[in-house]
Amino acid sequence: MPALRALVVLLAFAAAAHAQNFKPGDAVEYKVGGSTPPQWERGTIVKAYEGGKQYLVREKPSRFFPEGFEKTYAAENLRAPKDDKEAKDKPVAPKPGTTIAPPKAGAGVAAGGPLTKAEVVAYAKSLFGSGDPFADGDKRDRNLNAIRDHIKARGVDFAADDTFKYKDLPNGMYSIHIGSAVESNYGKHPKLEDYYGTYLLRTTNRGSKTSAKEGGRVVVTTTDAQYEAGALVIAKGGTFTWKLGRTDPESKWITGKWREATADEMQPWEGGPMLVLEKARQGEDYTVRMCRVPGYEKWIDVGMGKGRIAASYGRPE
Repeated sequence: MPALRALVVLLAFAAAAHAQNFKPGDAVEYKVGGSTPPQWERGTIVKAYEGGKQYLVREKPSRFFPEGFEKTYAAENLRAPKDDKEAKDKPVAPKPGTTIAPPKAGAGVAAGGPLTKAEVVAYAKSLFGSGDPFADGDKRDRNLNAIRDHIKARGVDFAADDTFKYKDLPNGMYSIHIGSAVESNYGKHPKLEDYYGTYLLRTTNRGSKTSAKEGGRVVVTTTDAQYEAGALVIAKGGTFTWKLGRTDPESKWITGKWREATADEMQPWEGGPMLVLEKARQGEDYTVRMCRVPGYEKWIDVGMGKGRIAASYGRPE
């Protein structure tokens, strides 16, 4: 019996030795499974299990999991970071609702024009500093929203490619909202009067697109390659005419009023004006937003509802 009691004490001691005292939000290093020699990567504690015997860890961001994949690790496969810098130089987290000022013009930032990739990256790094972006979830959300809003206000002159998403903005400084902001705000924002005119509509596809180099220039051509869906006329006085078929008689035309969309009707990453066609096809409201895809300038996207289910695309007549 003494030997049995000694074994129980030994097992209890071993279990206690593996139990750690991490808490949610703590930076941690986790052992990469199958690595020889052992490799350690940095992550963030999400939740503790069994009194610290196991932990749910948000791993470092990757191409496929830009927010970081969450996985459970046994305590013996975790350790405190060797070079843990708890960010004395981190920007002070503003209170909820506080607007974070963008960098001032003059320090590599052009005033007023679309942002370059370098400007967006510099702004993101100025907000996050050198600490762990995941250490304070609320602060990370505010920083990401500030980057998104800065892009939305100015527009950009680049595309959100994989290099931008997974290399230029590393370690949790990227979110899908930032990617959407870049994709939705290419170039200068249109003005309301840019919508006035006639658009030839195509169903759910902008048509074919080809690019070719001629000397030092890239030439983009677009052609109607899909089923025609009539025409849409947006008039200056706040009215629209929708011809469901381009040869339909006037008796089949849909006419109504348009208005500028409210902020609540737009996605949080979208800048520039958007229109709402009131009681259009089938009596439903439709949205009209100027296309921001390179090569399709002056085109419009026509959709339905908050999610803007694609109805058709249109090019200027």
